Amino acid sequence: MPVPQSVLNAYNHVEPLLKQIQEYVRSTLRVYCDRSGYLFFDRVKGVDSLSEKLEGGRVKKWSDLDDLYACTIVVPTATHEAAVIRKLDACFQRTAIRSRGTAKKAPEVFRFDTTRYYGRLLETAALERAAGISHLTFEVQIATAFEYAWSTVTHDLVYKGDRVDWKKQRLAAQLKAAVEQIEMIIGAFDQVSIAVPESEWPEIACKDSIVEAFQELIADGAISSSLTPASWRRFADNVFALISSYTSNPHARVAATNDLIAEFSRYWRQSDAPPNPESGSLFQMVVGHVGRAGTVGSLDKYVIVNSVEMRDLYGVEECKQEFLFDISQQSDPDLAHAAEE
Repeated sequence: MPVPQSVLNAYNHVEPLLKQIQEYVRSTLRVYCDRSGYLFFDRVKGVDSLSEKLEGGRVKKWSDLDDLYACTIVVPTATHEAAVIRKLDACFQRTAIRSRGTAKKAPEVFRFDTTRYYGRLLETAALERAAGISHLTFEVQIATAFEYAWSTVTHDLVYKGDRVDWKKQRLAAQLKAAVEQIEMIIGAFDQVSIAVPESEWPEIACKDSIVEAFQELIADGAISSSLTPASWRRFADNVFALISSYTSNPHARVAATNDLIAEFSRYWRQSDAPPNPESGSLFQMVVGHVGRAGTVGSLDKYVIVNSVEMRDLYGVEECKQEFLFDISQQSDPDLAHAAEE
């Protein structure tokens, strides 16, 4: 689109500064976002978009522009927002913030309401760069995953069409209402889950009993706390998969689970139980128990990742279904040899 020369001149003057701001902010925040598991996106506003914004008549002077450079940090839920703001305050000079929920809106209105942080480079960073850069304000949006998905999907569908469509705007608002409801449920997940009607499902009950039993063994000191799994959910899934491998009848798995828990608990609670291994994993400990002669289970059909710990600490000498490190054998014979050892 044709851009007024006055706008083009002003934009050309600040564009090099905006690119310096982008480089600094990006290098400052991207590592933080990668480490924290957040998504990071940024952009320098193009001159066409800027010209259209100025034509809207809502900006009175050039110094009021606060999003010539803008970035978005996407967090899982709104509970992460406070930590992000602390990070921003530590890295930049805050000029303003518009928190979610502070904008006045009627109860039946649903629209963009993401937290926006406005800042400038700290004096120490500005002094190392071109003159005038310290006066430019940039925007950091802190959006939840659902908010970002809504704004990204609906923006092009609604605002980049050739017509002003009431139905599309209405649908976008309805989707925003759904996003707000999802956010509310996630924010109060534990409390809301209490109200969910529960249907009995044997597999879930089995896995919960596995977690409860092994947590009690650790709490009572029968099992070393150093073997606490990183994820109890994954541990329960793996133990149940092991039980399923030697219990083909799904209706018999509840009893099989109870039998394994009872047998394992008796063994490690007895006064003459051997010392707990200090390395390996709790699941390897279960595999080692099932692999002993005379126990209720069997390892014949379960794929086992063999290791020195499995052999020396948990007594599993032979694996009928052993995990094969075939990729390492193809790419690095030395690595394959190390895995065998």
